[in-house]
Amino acid sequence: MAYKNYLKILLKIIALVTIISGLIQMLAPNFILGMIGGEITGSTLHFFGIIGMFMIFFGGLLLHALSGNRNIPVAVLWCGLQKFGAAVAVGLAVGRGLFSWLALGVAAFDLISGILIFIHWYAIKNR
Repeated sequence: MAYKNYLKILLKIIALVTIISGLIQMLAPNFILGMIGGEITGSTLHFFGIIGMFMIFFGGLLLHALSGNRNIPVAVLWCGLQKFGAAVAVGLAVGRGLFSWLALGVAAFDLISGILIFIHWYAIKNR
């Protein structure tokens, strides 16, 4: 079951990327919004920063759930749901013209992350 070890390492990397990108988004939302073609206003900066904060929380939750020898399936489940929700939200924003097509890379990352998280969740849920 070596793939489980590799999957767990990959998920820890995803959690760290989520934390780091959430921190950047929280502290410099104009930088990220500018990269993905979002409108920069006081409101969008404020709410984009809040989203970054929750990215930190969910990335931290996933990292915590993957650390140590205990399995925490419910935390893994909710982190996977968050990734799917983010993928849908970003995809809808692109479809509505709120973000440029470059944001589809973010949506793809979240979608693939959600799938990988659910694979891990399925493997641990009944242990």
